[in-house]
Amino acid sequence: MPKDSVKSQGFSNEDVQLPSVVKNNNRNDELADSEEYAKPLTRAEMEALLGRALLRPSRVTVKGLLILQGLVTIISGLAWSATGNQFGLGSSAISAIFGGLIAVVPGILFAARAKVLSTRANALGLTVFALVTGELLKIIATIAMFILVIMFYPDLDWLPLLLTYVLALKCYWLAFILRK
Repeated sequence: MPKDSVKSQGFSNEDVQLPSVVKNNNRNDELADSEEYAKPLTRAEMEALLGRALLRPSRVTVKGLLILQGLVTIISGLAWSATGNQFGLGSSAISAIFGGLIAVVPGILFAARAKVLSTRANALGLTVFALVTGELLKIIATIAMFILVIMFYPDLDWLPLLLTYVLALKCYWLAFILRK
């Protein structure tokens, strides 16, 4: 018999297979001893680790965030109008307003869907499904609004549109910073 055959290494057809329950128990013991597996922390342990302030609920609401996005849109529109036709609504200002609306309107649709489905989804256990479909609705609305603005506004200025869109989206970060 060759030295590198399966039988020479101690494996044979007669070897008894361990039941899957024993294998799983061994795996769970290995997992518990590993560094990757961590038991969940209690609230007291989290407070000791992160501090009490980080575990407080945020005072930033969805309504406040949408208002902040609207204000950013208006301020950007006014700033772009100052660069145009002597404080008139030129194509740059209108493009900036459209860019902000492309960020705000899908956010409003998502918030409305979440509000409507919050009680019904919790009763059925479909909260994650409701959030995913709401996000899908938000993405579709954003793409549709970009297409509509491109098709129906011939004097579109891309820089104000995209800049205001990005600024309105970054209001989420500003709300995260100001959450105290």
